[in-house]
Amino acid sequence: MRAYRELLGVAGVLRLTGAVLLSRLSTSMFTLSVLVATTGTYGYAQAGLLMLAFAATNAVLGPVRGRLADRWGARRLVLWLLAGHLLAYGGLLAGLATAAPAWVVAVAVVALGASVPPTGPVVRGLWPHLVPADRLPTAYAFDAALNSATFVSGPVLAGGLLFVLPAYGALAITGCVKLAGDTLVALAPVMRRHTAAPQRQRGLLGPLAVGRVRLLLAMIVLDTVAFGSLEVTAVAATAGQGSAGLFTAALALGAVVSGIGYGARTWPGSQRVQLVVLHATAAVLLAAGSLAGPHGIGLAAIAAVFAGFGLLNGPVETLQQVLIGELSPPGQRIEAFAWVFSVMWAGFGIGTTVAGQLAAPGTTGPMLLAAAVAQAAVVPLAAVGLRR
Repeated sequence: MRAYRELLGVAGVLRLTGAVLLSRLSTSMFTLSVLVATTGTYGYAQAGLLMLAFAATNAVLGPVRGRLADRWGARRLVLWLLAGHLLAYGGLLAGLATAAPAWVVAVAVVALGASVPPTGPVVRGLWPHLVPADRLPTAYAFDAALNSATFVSGPVLAGGLLFVLPAYGALAITGCVKLAGDTLVALAPVMRRHTAAPQRQRGLLGPLAVGRVRLLLAMIVLDTVAFGSLEVTAVAATAGQGSAGLFTAALALGAVVSGIGYGARTWPGSQRVQLVVLHATAAVLLAAGSLAGPHGIGLAAIAAVFAGFGLLNGPVETLQQVLIGELSPPGQRIEAFAWVFSVMWAGFGIGTTVAGQLAAPGTTGPMLLAAAVAQAAVVPLAAVGLRR
């Protein structure tokens, strides 16, 4: 773990990491808090539509916020959006506390999605300004592992808050965590040093003008299609019971462990070869898992498939971040990472939709096979498209 000790020893890294950890933790707490807070008053269907409105607004406007961060400077944009986010949170909490009409809550949710400060893309875009080039893989591995860890811990914390507080109270605390984390990111010294990129470095397409960036985004879509399929698989395997979370927790834990391990040393083979091997192995693992039924020993086998997929995915996320950072023009990195977040939402939605059409209680094979196909589709893209 010497690589991580050296990384955390770089001035500003520990402070920035703690700040963005708070921000991402609140993001993983938000979904459960909002769903519980809105379901009781407006019903499951309305709650689902409200979350869709938030997710769609956030995903569509993410690249716009990223471009503005590159254009104006990240610190300035984050602080302005933070002010709007605070007002939107206040409107949402007031609407929930007073059982306002659904359209009022919907307006607040859309405003909340539109004003999300792009701290995730900003931090990923700033790593090259903060750490030496030879430590970037370790920085991105650490970043990815923390991100995966929040997806395990966030819902657990939200569940604990919901156990002792009214739903809008848990949501209020989630908002406070978000606002605290984003404020600390905005006030980090590296943010003050980040300035807008020269106008001559920008074009209409931004980082999408780079063919390999577009290729990587397509690969990320396919990866998150697999994640969406596995989310539905977990629910179907447990016939809709809460124990579905154990499967996704196994996946996230595997990603944390392998991501940390990957960043701790240098691995043989080029980035292209590593991506090909990891995706091909994941496709075989998922296809093999599709042969097991979610009963008895088969259920344990499916849990092992989830954990194994997580172990394979940790290095994949790190490699993709490194390549996005390397291939994006220096003045467009934040926008490029904002595109990553947006296409992840799109891929996840496609995966859950496709798997939802294949799903039935007590059946997992078709959804695991769909995830395997998505992973296999990445192999030729990486093998051919990333060839130098």
